[in-house]
Amino acid sequence: MAGNSELMDVLRRNVDNHHAKLSDVLFRKWVQLQEEKRIEEKETAFHLSTVIDLKTAVSDYFEGSNLGLSWGNTSEEDRNGICSVLLMDFLIELSLTLHNKFKPGR
Repeated sequence: MAGNSELMDVLRRNVDNHHAKLSDVLFRKWVQLQEEKRIEEKETAFHLSTVIDLKTAVSDYFEGSNLGLSWGNTSEEDRNGICSVLLMDFLIELSLTLHNKFKPGR
């Protein structure tokens, strides 16, 4: 649990701009999935394989960052939870951005 608390604290405080970097990683993966036509339709946008690919992008980011040691000390269950929370945050931000972009009168 210590790794979980440490990682979430670092992200919450946006140390070394990790939150923005994670958003960039997820957005690049989102674009790649669009280009591969894997999220082309509403029914397939959140297929389990898509969710796994997005969560794997988060995991890969942690492993390659200066948070790799904390990530390695985090239990598998906590890693999955962290990836889920970060993915949910990303999707909420993405939906808000798209909503505001396409909102009438803008």
